[in-house]
Amino acid sequence: MIASALFHLLTHDVPMPQNLWQGWSWEPLVLFTLLVTALVYLWGVRTLWRRAGANHGVRYWQTACFLGGILTIFIALLSPLDLLSEALFSAHMVQHLLLLLVAPSLFVLSRPLAALLWALPWPLRLTFGRWQRRRWVQGGWRLFTIPLLVWSLNTVVLWLWHAPRFYQAALANEAVHALEHVSFLAAATLFWWTVIHPQGGRRYYGVSLLYVFLTTLQGGLLGALLTFSSTLWYPVYGPLAKPWGLTPLADQQLAGLIMWVPAGLLYLLAAALLFVVWLTVLEQGMQRRKPVTTPHAQTVLRPQLPIQ
Repeated sequence: MIASALFHLLTHDVPMPQNLWQGWSWEPLVLFTLLVTALVYLWGVRTLWRRAGANHGVRYWQTACFLGGILTIFIALLSPLDLLSEALFSAHMVQHLLLLLVAPSLFVLSRPLAALLWALPWPLRLTFGRWQRRRWVQGGWRLFTIPLLVWSLNTVVLWLWHAPRFYQAALANEAVHALEHVSFLAAATLFWWTVIHPQGGRRYYGVSLLYVFLTTLQGGLLGALLTFSSTLWYPVYGPLAKPWGLTPLADQQLAGLIMWVPAGLLYLLAAALLFVVWLTVLEQGMQRRKPVTTPHAQTVLRPQLPIQ
């Protein structure tokens, strides 16, 4: 496995500091997918805003979030970062965090389904709307978005692809590498959807906080293991890190710190925002349940004493 991964990397253009910024990938399939997705989304937003008015149905900030997610994937997979990730494990970790944390959360915040539906012709939009209201579809979605199930899937995907055998298999084979990236993006998007849009609404953000905290812990554990390990997890990076002024072990420790500290801070920031929104929702719910007392109501409800 190590030999095949090393052969694959060495037979490709290994990035050097002097030619890094020439290392734009322009992978046709990835570039085409990103471009078409962005154009379809913008067409849907334009169609919706022509009908409902600008900033209605889809907000400006949601549009910015969606395009930010597209840009994040572009940076992760097509910029020189992708080329650098073939030489440095720490760069590869940055790439993974963009696909696990940044892009999925931006997509979920944008709630793109409405815009994508408005990009469809009216008959297809009507058919899809009827289809998604079917009981078995809604029941299947509720089952598929059970928080424990989603968190377990996201955790398995993270640890599986960082296990040395599977990680180096991804380095040795482009198809496996693409599968790794797709599974990261899909599992993380489902996780953030369940966290930000939980079943039952925002009053269940307490459950979301629990799973964000658990994700922070297991991500921090993986980062700590990489940081304090005295052995190389992925020996394939050994001969590739030296031109960048890093020993292979230092590169691994840097990758662990990236997974541990910056990623942990982003998770904690998400947890803090969820906590603030949760408290606001609970406070609003308590205010709605309070009885309305006015001077008139007190006069009407006051027991009438007999006239002496």
